[in-house]
Formats: sequence, structure tokens, C-alpha cells
Amino acid sequence: MKKFLVLGIGNAQVDLYKKLHGKFEIHGLSNTKEGRGYEYCDYFECIDITELDKVLDYARNKEIDYVYSVGSDVAMPTVAFVCEQLNLPHFVSYNTAKVCNNKALFRNELKKVYGAVPFQVIKAIPSGELDLTYPLIVKPVDSQGQRGVSTANSDDDLSECFDFAKQYSRTGDVILERKVTGVEISVNAYVKNGEVSFFLPSDREAWEQFDGGIIHKHILPVSISDNAISNVKRLVEETVLAIGIKNGPAYFQIKMEQDTPYLIEVTPRFDGCHMWNLIERSTGVDLLDNAIEHLLNSDFLTVEYFSVKPACLEFICQPPGEIFNSYQSSSKPGYLELYYSPGDTIKRMNGKMEKCGFRIDLVK
Repeated sequence: MKKFLVLGIGNAQVDLYKKLHGKFEIHGLSNTKEGRGYEYCDYFECIDITELDKVLDYARNKEIDYVYSVGSDVAMPTVAFVCEQLNLPHFVSYNTAKVCNNKALFRNELKKVYGAVPFQVIKAIPSGELDLTYPLIVKPVDSQGQRGVSTANSDDDLSECFDFAKQYSRTGDVILERKVTGVEISVNAYVKNGEVSFFLPSDREAWEQFDGGIIHKHILPVSISDNAISNVKRLVEETVLAIGIKNGPAYFQIKMEQDTPYLIEVTPRFDGCHMWNLIERSTGVDLLDNAIEHLLNSDFLTVEYFSVKPACLEFICQPPGEIFNSYQSSSKPGYLELYYSPGDTIKRMNGKMEKCGFRIDLVK
């Protein structure tokens, strides 16, 4: 039986573990055993997945055949590094994964690409004038999941926002971006040999009371105009080319100012929101299955045509530190998955409104 190493054991990685279960000898790595993916591991070791050499040594010593992860920015550079060193199949280069994992690097790489957002990277509050005008989104350059993100509307706000972002920055750098106002959407794309072979935008509803686009719902089909969709596809295709995503899934967060798209985030991986599940139920296309097949056999089913049935993925959320309530709803969900059991304490992730599970429904 082939050996498959998955980096991370969190809620996002559970999707991958379930797909691999019974088909591979599954190895898992994380810096803690506390994760829902742990139960799917045939072998597990506590290793920080950002420590490249330690993960490389594990993969080499265990004679691992495949290394992958989903829903984790911090995992992707390690996946690419280990696969390059051991000549294992992989989708993107270490350099591409590293650039996408750092907001300063990817903003700099894409500053001349269609849909680029003006930005400035700082290590401390500048003594003079900023290069940008308020309002600004203030972020750590290397966090994930909307951690440490807030809005500065003035110089007085900036100091507090900077300190908040720096708490979540591994390098200590903070990025300021022009705050784009307008509708927020997501795009799930799949790339084969440098060409976008699957493209699907969706509406994205965030919790309005919080900064940083903390997700509440993903909705299909997208509600923007045909002209806007065409512009979004241009952004996706130019970004993929510029940043070097040659193969595999890519996930985009985009804001629209009327029909003009602006890139908020891009990553060469599946999102952490189980969107493949929503897409499969809406279109019949199972991107996660296809990605695994692509990784194993260098083949991806090119999707010539698909129809989109109206569908919604809604996260069940509570603030961190609260006790999880048993989920009750007036309607039976089409699909339901909970991260917690009644009585569990909600873990702190983004610090504002935490995912406790999700439901997917086809909308009639």
C-alpha cells in the first residue's frame, strides 16, 4: 500500500483524510494531537509542519510516496519543498508556494497584474506620511484565516491596528492595503499545465460586524454581471500566469467595485471552507477527487461543461471561549458536519467568530 503524508490534522484536512482512508497508509504531522484528522492517521508524529528539514527527514525515513494538504497556507511551502527534494509528484514549486504564503511577496509579484491592490509593507509605524490614503486594511504578512486583520480609518487607528496585526505575524512585518469597498466573491479554479481548466466564482457573505472578511456563507451561483465575471476570469488567468501556478487547485478572494475586480488573496490550494463539497453538490464536479487523481497519475479530468444548481454553504459559528451549543435548525440540512460536541469549549482561531461546523443546502 502506498504511503500518503498529510500535513495538518485540522478541520480542513479532514476532507482529505476521508478521501484517502482505506486506500493508502496514512501518515499525519502536526504540532499537536488535538485535531479531528488525528483519528484517520495510521501513523502520526508531533512535528511543526513549518519546519522544512524535520518534515523532509520524516518523509525520507518513512519512504513516503505522496505529500499533500488542503486548507492550510502554512503547509503548502513545506509540501512543495519536500516533494522537490525527494522528487515526488507535486503541483507548484516551492518558490510559488512561498510567495503565496506571504502577502508582501505576492503583492509585490502581482503589483502590475490586472486587479492589483495598492499596498505598503511596514515594520513600524512610519514617522512621515503613508504612501496610501485611508481607509486601510491592516494585516500580518504571513497569517491565515483572517487572523490579525482590522481596518484603520485614521492615524489614531493605525497604531492599534498595527499592534494587533503584529501579534499574528511570524516575521513581524505588517502590510497596509487600500480598503476596497464592494461585493466580495470567491473563485475556485483548477489549473492544468498552466491553463485554467475549471473556473467557478461564488458569492461570499462575511460577518458584517467584523473586519477581515470572516466568512459566514458561500453561495452559488455568483450574482455579479456577465461583464464582471469576464473581468474576474481575466484576473484569475493573469494571476495564475504571473505567480507560476502551473497545476492544481487555486483559490481566490476578490472584491468587486462595480464590474472591476480587485485581488484580496490567492493561494495554490483548496480553500479551508470545504468549497469542493459545495461545488460537487451543485455541479457534480468533485474537484478534490480529481486533484488526488491528478497528483497520483498526472491526469485531471478537464471539465468542458457543467451546470450550477443554486446552493449555499453556511458556517455554524460562535465566539471563542463559549461552550458549544447543540445545533438546532427549523430545516433539515442537505449535509451537516460539526467540529464540536455539545459542552466543548470553542477554540480561539480568528478571535472573533469561530467556525463550529457547516451545512450545505441546495436552494429550491
